[in-house]
Amino acid sequence: MSSEESSPRQDPSPSVRNPSPPPAEMLGEGVDLHADHIGDTAYSKHWFFTTLMNLIQEVEKKEQTEVRKEGDEEAEAAGIDIDEDLENELCKLWDMSINKDVARFLQEFHAVNILLGVINKSRAPRVTEICVGILGNMACCEEICKEISNNEKLVDVVLAMLEDPDAPTLVEATRLVHTCVSNKDVRTNWLTPMKRNNSVYTAILFMLQSSTNVDLLHNLSALLDLLLDVDEELLVTWATPEFVQGLHEAIVQTGEEKELTVDSYLHCLQLLSTTENGVQALVECTGVLFRLLTAHLARVCGEDVIAVGGRERSLASAMSVLNVLFSSAGEEGLVLLEKNSSCVECVMQLFEVIQEDRRTSMTLAVAGTSHKSTPVSTPRSSRHRTEDKLDSETNGTGTRTCAEGSPKTDSSQSHDAGAGKSEDRGKSQDAMPVVRNLMEVHMLYSVTIELLADIVKSLPKGESAVTGYLNSCTRDQIESMVLALQDHTDNTLISHLEEVLSGSENKFPRLAASIGMDAS
Repeated sequence: MSSEESSPRQDPSPSVRNPSPPPAEMLGEGVDLHADHIGDTAYSKHWFFTTLMNLIQEVEKKEQTEVRKEGDEEAEAAGIDIDEDLENELCKLWDMSINKDVARFLQEFHAVNILLGVINKSRAPRVTEICVGILGNMACCEEICKEISNNEKLVDVVLAMLEDPDAPTLVEATRLVHTCVSNKDVRTNWLTPMKRNNSVYTAILFMLQSSTNVDLLHNLSALLDLLLDVDEELLVTWATPEFVQGLHEAIVQTGEEKELTVDSYLHCLQLLSTTENGVQALVECTGVLFRLLTAHLARVCGEDVIAVGGRERSLASAMSVLNVLFSSAGEEGLVLLEKNSSCVECVMQLFEVIQEDRRTSMTLAVAGTSHKSTPVSTPRSSRHRTEDKLDSETNGTGTRTCAEGSPKTDSSQSHDAGAGKSEDRGKSQDAMPVVRNLMEVHMLYSVTIELLADIVKSLPKGESAVTGYLNSCTRDQIESMVLALQDHTDNTLISHLEEVLSGSENKFPRLAASIGMDAS
């Protein structure tokens, strides 16, 4: 990766340009300047040595000279301030550390231990943020990720850092943990202390419930999605009403425009629904969750033309959890639908689009070409598990780092480590995009028809508001549902619908006509 790509803090002024190699007189006459370069880059080894040494000296100086007197604001400031010139140099180093040659050079220079020592000694939040950010960049190299993860002291320090009140530091700490847990060879080194120490759960819960930092909420969503997906014990242990409420608060705070972040949080809810403890926790939050999930479907249906491409997982997660809540409510399930009257309409609208996408995907799969729904919405890569090798140019959360500590997100990227690589949208380079697309569409289709089947099974005989909601849908939507119900494994669905409509054909003519009942 070029230096321009690795440094989002570009500035044309000389003060922030990439550092030049040291002058020849500094190296000695006759010395080849290229010997000071790191790999194929133009970065200077000497500059890195100098910057790291200056950092160590600054921290040690602060440690020796601080006068720790309670209530002495001037003394407190002395421990928090950092020399501005040194901060600028450290930010440059942070930018450059995303380059794999630089990261490996830093590893050879024992930068991991140096940065750990600085983190332990420094009281300056900005220094801590930068050091953790550098470690996060270095961890994108697999061998360095293993070195970091095998350092028990470093793991403990980073996990304890999740309780830090400084949001920028938390942004980098969650990114570093995600990057390391994404490596299946060393994730146990992080999961074991997480399960042993309840403070990690407490810290995460606090962030979910109170954070307003969009970058932190994004990184946290990717981390939780990964943790709950790869560790069954954490999934069961963290399945509490408080955790579900925290996920709800995080989604509300994030806002629907951050689709990738919301996608991860919705998938967390869906993962919780796969355990008994999780279902109980979800049911205790039925009221707020049902409104939230219905609003999510309504936002998609509110677009000029509905497109599900790239939203398969988030929609499947939302409908799956809605079905769990609806089914668990028993006789109150219909009351839930009446209170959230747009739910049935949205599910029916989406199902019509999903069914068409499914037919098209199957046709194109036979032809060996990939498919996107019409209108085209940029598909996101598969985000089910993060077990691929880490890409050295991503930070493990589908974001590229910047020295200010704010990851730049791209809605076309996933939290998969391998998702940093671009795809040729609309053209299949091999069979995998076609298969993945077909699987995602089929998964969404299956979840949606199960929700509709459960709604139909719950309909009482005669008039009901929910039956009216179904009848108010378009003929095409109703026919799509009926055709799918006829193919459902539960062969009593159509006969039950006939029983529901018996004697009320004139009140629900579209439904009656769709199953061949005379509405005259």
